[in-house]
Amino acid sequence: MIIRDALPSDARGIAEIHVDSWRATYRGIVPDEYLAAMSHDTNEARHRIYLSTPRAESWTLVATDDAGTIDGFANFGRVRETMWGLDGEVYAIYLRPGTERRGAGRALMAACARRLLENGFRSMLVWVLAENRSRYFYERCGGLPVTSKHITIGGAILEEICYGWKDLATSWGSGE
Repeated sequence: MIIRDALPSDARGIAEIHVDSWRATYRGIVPDEYLAAMSHDTNEARHRIYLSTPRAESWTLVATDDAGTIDGFANFGRVRETMWGLDGEVYAIYLRPGTERRGAGRALMAACARRLLENGFRSMLVWVLAENRSRYFYERCGGLPVTSKHITIGGAILEEICYGWKDLATSWGSGE
């Protein structure tokens, strides 16, 4: 597995993972109509624009197999909503359905933490839907529940849980 910075040419692979993982993970949680309306093409265009526009304190990484196929991605940077002194945030982390439990998720999280540390951040958080069965992954990675809030997706009111790591150097500094 290789973890590297995402390129604009990775937009299609990222879009497919984004849409397909939402459809697989959030079926029965997010309204079916919302999931059905998601589009690889629309998502690709959005990711291509994002990856083509340099942003201060925001990065996207991909996890690829040895053949170069993208199996996962993470987007992260400065926290969007300051809380509890946490300064970094994983905005999105998704794996290609069927590639879970092979180490890509942990490798991406560790790479996010290292990049944040390299850029002067001390801590990080991630928001995850409470009904997402994959949320326990963050606990296995040492994240602690910090708070929760309600959000609306496709007309459904859903609970999100915030997991946090107060000290990245202690939690991830060893290069897990």
